[in-house]
Amino acid sequence: MKEKKAKKDEKKKTGTLAAQRKKIWNIALGIFFFILGVIGILIPVMPQVMFFLLSALFFSRASKRFRTALRRFRKRHPKVDRAYENWRRKAREKRRRVIRKARTLGREFEEKIDDIIHPEAETPSDRRDAR
Repeated sequence: MKEKKAKKDEKKKTGTLAAQRKKIWNIALGIFFFILGVIGILIPVMPQVMFFLLSALFFSRASKRFRTALRRFRKRHPKVDRAYENWRRKAREKRRRVIRKARTLGREFEEKIDDIIHPEAETPSDRRDAR
């Protein structure tokens, strides 16, 4: 009985350690991007808004209070919320297009390799039968 309890306690400790490491990384990345945003204000060539948004994202992942403040801000400012949602939607669509393109290129590459390995086969089904 004591062994089971010790194992559960050990799992809790490792789980909390992983969560603490994740939180520390999120805070470190938030600080890093915030500093880059400040540098972006000082150097006009460097973008600052993107870095401040990234720092807000990482800080919100580390702090529940910050996350609720961001949600409240998005509710109060619907134009910003719509712009954010459009930005996320476009990024999602772009990511899906890239994945689709990679799959297509993979299939084309596989067919060319099959043509090299089995030059006598005429159709893809004939190639599969030849294997």
